Amino acid sequence: MKNCPSCSKELPDAALHCVFCGAKQAPAPLAQGNARTVMGHSGPELEQLRQAQAQAQGRAIDGLDDQATVLEPSMVAYAAAATGPASVRPDAGAPSRPGPTPYTPTDPTPSRPGPTPYTPAAAAPVDAANAKTMFAAPSPVAPGAPGFVPPAQAFPPPAPVLAPTYNPPPPAPAPAPMSGGYTPPGHGYAPPGAQVGGYQPPPLQAPAAPIPPYLASQTAARAGRPIEPWQDSLRMMMFLWGGLLLAAFATPLALEPMAFHWNVILEAPGKAKLAPLVLAATGLLSIVIGAIPLSAGARAAIAVVLGLSGLFAPAFVAGMPAWQNLVFMGGMLLLVASLLARNEYRDSALPRILVTLAALAVLAPFLVPTHGDIPLVSAFKELVDAPGKMKIAVSLWLLPVVLAVASLLAWLPSPSSGGARLLAWTLILLPLITHAVVLFVVGDPSMVEKSPYLGAMQWVAGGTGGGKAFASVFGIGVAYLVLTGYGLATLIGKRLE
Repeated sequence: MKNCPSCSKELPDAALHCVFCGAKQAPAPLAQGNARTVMGHSGPELEQLRQAQAQAQGRAIDGLDDQATVLEPSMVAYAAAATGPASVRPDAGAPSRPGPTPYTPTDPTPSRPGPTPYTPAAAAPVDAANAKTMFAAPSPVAPGAPGFVPPAQAFPPPAPVLAPTYNPPPPAPAPAPMSGGYTPPGHGYAPPGAQVGGYQPPPLQAPAAPIPPYLASQTAARAGRPIEPWQDSLRMMMFLWGGLLLAAFATPLALEPMAFHWNVILEAPGKAKLAPLVLAATGLLSIVIGAIPLSAGARAAIAVVLGLSGLFAPAFVAGMPAWQNLVFMGGMLLLVASLLARNEYRDSALPRILVTLAALAVLAPFLVPTHGDIPLVSAFKELVDAPGKMKIAVSLWLLPVVLAVASLLAWLPSPSSGGARLLAWTLILLPLITHAVVLFVVGDPSMVEKSPYLGAMQWVAGGTGGGKAFASVFGIGVAYLVLTGYGLATLIGKRLE
């Protein structure tokens, strides 16, 4: 052995690199005779190992040859050898097979004496009863003779292995109670609900029920209950109809002499100034409220206030309207809003109920007797007796009745809309339709040249009328009807979300 010059670790003499630090080692001169190998053996020791290996191989070969000699004869030859004389045995007089020549090392002075060379003896006659088998070698001495060694068992039975027994440790003693009556729980196991050391554990609670998954059926149900469906359309309506109100305010009342609404504000006495002021204020505020950021509910409430102010303020200033006018106008407003809500919330019952109530309000002035006559019956008589073009005017007077009855289609089951949107916009544009028919069919179209506002823009803001004006929706302004209808529909929708 040698030491590494870098780390001073002990290394074999033949090592060229240190296995500890990797430093290169100087080659050691290889000595003859007693020089050791990498595994630490010298030359004579290697020779002794080779000699012992050769002897072991020789013994194994002799054993295999003897077994082959015994197994070659048939069973009959074995029986004859066991019962007949020794002269007829197949192995009688057979010369012994010489073993291998022992190996003699060349070195006359070995450093360590080697084992004695094995020299096999001559094979002696073996009794058939004590013959060799594949599992145990027979004894060369006959049974009963001095020196006879009985064959040993090739595979002795294994000793039984006993499994270790487990003895649980004794339970730990319960700790002494502490001050205040509380005793900490012991280290041993206690079943749930058992009292350990004076401490009562809290009862076990069942786990909370898992949240069910969001199913597709819930998505379909959600489609029947939209969230703020008029958030954008209400703003658009306020911009559009607010601009039309300002345009109507700027339209001349007469051309000869030229007159505008602001002339009425400056020159008209007292209450006559209110109608043009409400017209201008409603148009301007509609555009402003539609432009500023607000929640849908707040914007809808302001739109309702603006619409109702434009409809009822001039009417109350001119005098207390008849109950037929008030009920008819209120029924028209509620019918438009409930039909819009019915079109969006098709599974809800509230819009259907409101449509029914509004239809009854529209029909009430035609069904309640006045001065002993039912207005609806009188209208049909006038329709029959009216000459020529007057039949068209009477038909327009009965058109709200037809639309109110048709609105009861709202009770059709979902997902049918019952034509709610079409009926709502027909009611909204009914003042425009009535104005156009009266002007071009019954009236004089030259009125547009005499008074542009009365001939072309009066339907935007409406006006007070007497007699049967409520039935012909002549006094209802389309802009106010849109603002109130969409505002109420948005408030109803907030209730149904």
